[in-house]
Amino acid sequence: MELKLQSKVFYPSHGAGWVKSQKVIEFAGQQKEYYEFEFINSPLTISAPIENIDRLGIRSVLKEKEIIEKIALLKKTKNMKPKTSDFNQLITMLNDLEGKGDIDSYVQIIQYCNSIKKQRDTEGRLIPVSIDKHIKNSIDNIIAEMAVSAGTSMEKALIKFEKATGMQVDEIETY
Repeated sequence: MELKLQSKVFYPSHGAGWVKSQKVIEFAGQQKEYYEFEFINSPLTISAPIENIDRLGIRSVLKEKEIIEKIALLKKTKNMKPKTSDFNQLITMLNDLEGKGDIDSYVQIIQYCNSIKKQRDTEGRLIPVSIDKHIKNSIDNIIAEMAVSAGTSMEKALIKFEKATGMQVDEIETY
């Protein structure tokens, strides 16, 4: 992937942001070129070797219209039963989807977790914290990508998310 300063990117383990700078860092006697990234939903800046960008799953953010089209599925299909009933396998599956760092995977996570929440609520069982955490992380990542894509604030992207999905979001991470 070809990046330059201010390129809008999504870094699966950190979120949506921009290429802040390009620099050379010497480590273990070797000089390597790095991109430094800043993120809309995190106070961190992260440096990554340019040669590792593709292996890290870093990608360009989608256009806002594409994101809205993808998340609109949540308005029609809020729940989707996971392919496993084993909770440990479910968590592994959710972690794998989260690691992909794409909108379709985040939509699936939300659908699976909503299904689990609905099932457990019906059975009168507690909802594991990890289920709510996966939903929150997925929503935050989608909203962050929308905000970066549109060049707007997280708050304005949140409003667009709620309109497109029919979901009410209590809070988002803003920095």
